[in-house]
Amino acid sequence: MNPLDLILTGARPPGIYRLETNLNADHLVAPIARQGWRAFYLNGRIIKDKADFLRVASAAMDFPPYFGYNWDAFEECIRDLAWAPAQGYVLLYDRVWQMALPDHGAWQVACAILTDAVAYWRTTDVPMYVLLSDTWWYARDIEKFE
Repeated sequence: MNPLDLILTGARPPGIYRLETNLNADHLVAPIARQGWRAFYLNGRIIKDKADFLRVASAAMDFPPYFGYNWDAFEECIRDLAWAPAQGYVLLYDRVWQMALPDHGAWQVACAILTDAVAYWRTTDVPMYVLLSDTWWYARDIEKFE
């Protein structure tokens, strides 16, 4: 079963996972929207530090204009998403190591916020999945999605 099927059927519970697949982002993101879900893609190739992460996340998730480009604002927005209503959310963050290697502290904060966001969404009827692709050792303590 491919990752998309695992998500849409609920075969895997919402969570933050390492994703090891040959499917590219288009094969995961586009079909999600057809099911009434929202999918967000963070292109890790252009994320080297906290500022890049917040800029890319804001654009990918279409954060409101008042977004403050700091960790508190990111946490608030990812737990709200009122401007992007959906039956469920999938955030695919590719090439995590591109930020984790030069700015490990920023990676740790981002990962903690993503983990907390998933936990928050579990208290609602709307599932959230965070899939981390090309993680190397930076996310080895995060369960593999399979």
